[in-house]
Amino acid sequence: MFQFIESICCENKQLRNLDYHQKRFDETREDNFSDFQPILLKDKIIIGDDLSNDKYKVRVVYDKEIQSIEFLPYTMKTIETIKLFTIDNKVDYSYKYVERSFFDEYINEAKTDDLVLVKSNYITDGIYSNIVFFDGEQWITPKTFLLKGTMRESLLDDGKIIQKNIKVSDLSNFKSFKRINAMMNLDESQEIDISCLL
Repeated sequence: MFQFIESICCENKQLRNLDYHQKRFDETREDNFSDFQPILLKDKIIIGDDLSNDKYKVRVVYDKEIQSIEFLPYTMKTIETIKLFTIDNKVDYSYKYVERSFFDEYINEAKTDDLVLVKSNYITDGIYSNIVFFDGEQWITPKTFLLKGTMRESLLDDGKIIQKNIKVSDLSNFKSFKRINAMMNLDESQEIDISCLL
């Protein structure tokens, strides 16, 4: 049986974008299991009095039921190197699986800190993040994403980013890019010069 994961940001004892995580959690269970009972994440994730105001990654592992919930201290890592990496057209990461060792294999093969994944000549995602590109006026995320990230969805709904198809040949039209995920919003994320990918 497949297991799935939700990584939720907890900072100042508040869960960020919980509604978006709940939606993905519900959709994943609905698509992969039958005869299950609704679960509200807000009822299951207990923020203890001993938790500090620092940033934590709340790691929820689940299948039909929640299997574990962990609070892990989180520190954002600055990356030094990032490369384009072409993946097989058959690669499917439409759900956030616990088992994603193929991502580590990509990193090891490319010998870099992170990758911008390319599928059929279209930009998709980073290894553990969605990607947004800056053209000098606005932030744009690829329509051809692998995983519907919760931060990506939140920023789209707030009008802070827009989505378009982005081919490898379009990269020279951008100035910089950022990686976003549940733990890194648009303001927090490291901005990287587009020359790193050209």
